Amino acid sequence: MREILVDGYNLIGAQGRFRKDREILLSERDRLKKALSVYASTLPEPARITVVFDGFPTEREGSSGTAGPVIVLFSEEEGTADAVIVRLALRHREQAIVISSDREVIDRSRMAGARVVGCREFLDRMTGRTKSRPSPEQTFRQEDSDRDDYPQRPSKKGNPRKPSKKERQSRRTLSGL
Repeated sequence: MREILVDGYNLIGAQGRFRKDREILLSERDRLKKALSVYASTLPEPARITVVFDGFPTEREGSSGTAGPVIVLFSEEEGTADAVIVRLALRHREQAIVISSDREVIDRSRMAGARVVGCREFLDRMTGRTKSRPSPEQTFRQEDSDRDDYPQRPSKKGNPRKPSKKERQSRRTLSGL
């Protein structure tokens, strides 16, 4: 079973909704838990989603719990949510997919053997949006208009239609979500 480990406040911040106000933050956590629960129900393969938040929960939330298929953890005395996520990535290794935009979490999770997806990419996947790519005709017209303005770069070797290694790896990880 795949383990999807989510840096909760990082994902809320990527949506542009992070506020220091305690009540607003509580409602944003609830909204994220519900959205992740709906997302989990759409996955083709079973997966456990664990969302980790910094600090202590409110009395209403309890120290940890589940919201449908979503497990909610708080870092409490362990320090930060980052430390909890890295510990879980070390435990699950290749089965883990870490959702974070924090550079340290990304690097340490990859060293543990986990796959990593940025918060923006995950939000796009979760909401069903895909990046629109320009058509080859638009690209060709743009290249023609740019030729007069800039000196031409040396051509690269390899197949120009093949995505980069980083893009292929990102697609493989996203296809698992």
